[in-house]
Amino acid sequence: MYIKVNNTAYEIPEQTTVQQLVEQLKMSTNGIAVAINQHVVKNTNWPSTIIKNQDDILIIKSTQGG
Repeated sequence: MYIKVNNTAYEIPEQTTVQQLVEQLKMSTNGIAVAINQHVVKNTNWPSTIIKNQDDILIIKSTQGG
């Protein structure tokens, strides 16, 4: 199935969870937020949230600065 992550197209297996996607993308889970179709997914729900075909996913990494 096909999804978009930060405006880049990806092909992933069906039944992929948010947690699995973050791991596949080799992203650190510290300080990131994930939204699917403009709805934020709490990190405690990542292992149980199944990504659907054509989902538009935004992954944001927080930065520190002043």
